[in-house]
Amino acid sequence: MGSPKVLFQIEDDESTSAIAVGDVTGNGTAELCTGGRDGVLRLYDANRSEIAFLAQHDVGGSILSIKIADANNDGQMELVVGRAIGPGEKPGEAGTVQVYRYAPSGQLELLAQFPVDRFVTAVYVTDVTGDEKNEIMVGGSDSTLRILQMDNANKITQFVNHKLEDMPIAIGTCDVIGDEIEEIVTGNRDRTLRVFKVRDHSVDQIEVIELPSPVISVAAGDVLGDRKMELGVVTHDGSIRIYRNEESKLDLFSKLENVKALSIRIEELNADHQDEIVVATSDFKINFYSLHMADLKQLASVDIGKKILAINVGDAGGDGRKEVQVGVSDGPLKVLEGLYKIIPKFEVSPETKTGAELRGKVTVYNVSDQPINGVSGKIYWFPKDHMDVNPQQLRFDLAPGENKCVEVQMTPKEEGTVIVRPIVLMWTDAAGQVRQVTTPETAILVEEGAAVAAPAAIAPVTMEPTETYEPPDATSPFGPVVGTGFAGSEMRDKASEILHTTMAQDSADSLKAAEELLDQLFGAEETSAAMAEIDDIEALAAEPTPQETVTAAVVSDVESQLVAEIRSRKPKPPQPGTAPDSYQFLFKTMVIGEGAVGKTTLVNRYVTGVFERDYKTTIGSQFAVKLTQISPPDKEYATGIKLQAWDVAGQARFKAVRKMYYSGAAGIILVFDVTRRRSFTELSKWVQEADESIGMRVPMVCVGNKTDLPDRAVPSDEAKRWAEDQGFLYMESSAKTGEGVADMFTVLAEVMWREARKHQEDKKSKM
Repeated sequence: MGSPKVLFQIEDDESTSAIAVGDVTGNGTAELCTGGRDGVLRLYDANRSEIAFLAQHDVGGSILSIKIADANNDGQMELVVGRAIGPGEKPGEAGTVQVYRYAPSGQLELLAQFPVDRFVTAVYVTDVTGDEKNEIMVGGSDSTLRILQMDNANKITQFVNHKLEDMPIAIGTCDVIGDEIEEIVTGNRDRTLRVFKVRDHSVDQIEVIELPSPVISVAAGDVLGDRKMELGVVTHDGSIRIYRNEESKLDLFSKLENVKALSIRIEELNADHQDEIVVATSDFKINFYSLHMADLKQLASVDIGKKILAINVGDAGGDGRKEVQVGVSDGPLKVLEGLYKIIPKFEVSPETKTGAELRGKVTVYNVSDQPINGVSGKIYWFPKDHMDVNPQQLRFDLAPGENKCVEVQMTPKEEGTVIVRPIVLMWTDAAGQVRQVTTPETAILVEEGAAVAAPAAIAPVTMEPTETYEPPDATSPFGPVVGTGFAGSEMRDKASEILHTTMAQDSADSLKAAEELLDQLFGAEETSAAMAEIDDIEALAAEPTPQETVTAAVVSDVESQLVAEIRSRKPKPPQPGTAPDSYQFLFKTMVIGEGAVGKTTLVNRYVTGVFERDYKTTIGSQFAVKLTQISPPDKEYATGIKLQAWDVAGQARFKAVRKMYYSGAAGIILVFDVTRRRSFTELSKWVQEADESIGMRVPMVCVGNKTDLPDRAVPSDEAKRWAEDQGFLYMESSAKTGEGVADMFTVLAEVMWREARKHQEDKKSKM
C-alpha cells in the first residue's frame, strides 16, 4: 500500500500542540479545532474545497489538550480545554480546565472553568460512572486525577479528587473488566499504567502495571475487529505495547520495542472494521499499523519532516472518512488521508411483508486514484430457508473515483429473524496481496406481516412501515463506515492466513481460496426453527415409558438437584439403525450475560474442546451449531438434539437490536463470572430482557463461570438460591479446565426437550 498523501495543510496554524474534531457548530458536520503553545484556540470548517476560518480565542496560557464532547449533557458539543496558567495567574486559582461553546454570534464563548494547579496534562470526556452522563477526567500537574461534572446550568463541580503517586501524563478509558462501563486508564511519570474504577464518589485502583519507562500516550480501540477493546500504550523509551482484556485484567498481547514512538491513536481508517494503530515518532514519521496474529504489522509510513507535537484522528472533511491531523513544530498543521481504497455500503428498504420482495442495494466506492478491478463478494444469510436472495454473487470493476451499485432482491419466506452476514469484498492489489473490506452485519426481523432491517451496530428503525423506499443516491457522499471482521476457531486462522499473506500464484487463486473459506463458514448453515421436529415426533411422544430406576442425586450447594441427576446419569446408546448425525429437535439457544464473563469462550470450548486465550477476528454474530445426545430416564435410547448456541449479547453496541437475535430462542444459558459480583447482581436485567424479547419465559440454566480463578466473590449457595428462586437450574463451570461446559448445554437440551414433549402432548390432548 502506498503512503497516504497530505490532503491539505493550514499555513497559519503553526506549532499546533492540541487537536480535536467534532460538531461544535451543531450543523451536522464536524469542525477542526486546534490549540497551540501561544494559547490561541482556533476553529475551522474543513468541509469544503477551501478551509474556512470560523473563530479563535486567546485562553491565556499554553493549550496542552482539547476534547470535543457534550460536557454539560445538553445534547450539544462543547470544547473542553486543558491549559497551563498564563502570566500573572496563580496556581489553584486560574481555570486550567475551560469549557467553550460556539455562540450564534460566531465567537467562542467561555461557559465554565475549574482550577487545577499550574497546568493540566490531559483531559478526557466520557461516562465513567454508568449514569449515562459524561464526566470530565483531568490529569493535574499536582499528581492528581480529578473527575469533574458539569450540569445544564454550566456549573462545574468536583466529583472526585484522587491523589496519585506521580503525575499522570496521559489519560484514556477502556472497558477493562467488561461491564460496559469504561474504566479510567492513566499513564504516569512513575513508569506505571494504572486502571481505576469509579464507585460512588471515589475511584478504586484495580490494576497497576509496572513498565520500564514512563507512559506518555494511551489509546483504546477495537484493533482485532471482534467487538472487544484493546489498549495501546507508548512509553518514553519509544516502545509500543498492546494490551488485551483477559480475565478482567490487562494482559500484554503484542509489543514493538524502541521504534521511536511518541504518541498513539487507535481508529478505523480502512473500512474493514478493524481499527488501525497510528503512531507519531521522534524521527518525524506517522506510522500506520494493524494487528495480525498478535504481531504489529506496519501498513504505511509518512515522513512529516519536522518534529511532531500532536496527532489526532477524525473526519475533518465531512466525507465519512477519517483523516490524521498532525501538528508540527514551527510548521503548518497537516492533514493526511486515511488508508481507504474501497468503501462498501449495504442498505435495505425500510418495509416489506412476508412473501414480498425486500429491496436492498450494495454500493461500492473507489476512493483511490487508481483503478481497482476484480472486486468480488458473495451475500450470505442465516437461516438459509427463511429468505431468498438474488443475486448472491457480486463483482465490480472500478475506475479511479468511481462508484457502482447492485440491486438485491430479498424475499422473506417466514416470520422471525434473518441475519445478512457482513458482505466481504475482496480483491488483489498490485503486489498480489489479498485485500478486503466489509459491510455491517444486518438484522432483518419479520414480525406480524411486516419487516424491519437495521445494521447490528445501530438502533433499529420503527416497526411501523413507511410508505415508500427511496434507493440511496449512488453519487451522494457516503455516511459513516461500519463493518465487521472475521470468526470461528480453526477457520479463523485459515482466514487470517489467506487474507493477510501475499500469494505467489495467480491472484485469482487467492480470491478463490478466500471465497471457498467463506462458503465453509457461512454457505451451509442449519435451519433455525426453535423446535424442528422429525416426521414421527408424535409417534415418539406416544411411546410407552420404559421402567427404569433413577438414582437420587445428592443435594448440593454447587448445583441444582436435576443438574446433578443429569450429570450422573449413565449415557445411553443411540437407537439401532439411526444415523450418527440424526436428531429429533433443533433448538436455538442464547448465551447471555455481562461482557467478559466468558460467553464466547464457553461456546468455543463446547464446540472445539479447546480453551482459547488468543482472540481472532470475527465475522458477524458469534454462534455455533453442535449435536448433543441426552439420555432421559423414560427412554431406552439416547435422543439427538441439535443446538444453535448464539453469543451476541453483552456488547453495548448490540443493545439496541438484541431483540432481533432473541427471536425464536427456545432456551437461555445465563452466565456470570464468580469473581465479579456485579456480573451476578446484573443477572435480573438479562432475565427481564430475555423475557421481553422472546415474549415468554423459556427454560434457563444459570451458570457461574471461571471457577478456576481465585478471589471468588459470589458464593455457590447464594447463586444457587437466587437461580432456583427464579425457577432456573444452577450449575458452575470453567471454560479453562472444561469442567461443566458440555454439561450445561446437555442439561439445557434436556429441559428444552421436556418442554417440547409437553407441548406436543398438550397439543395432542386438545385434538
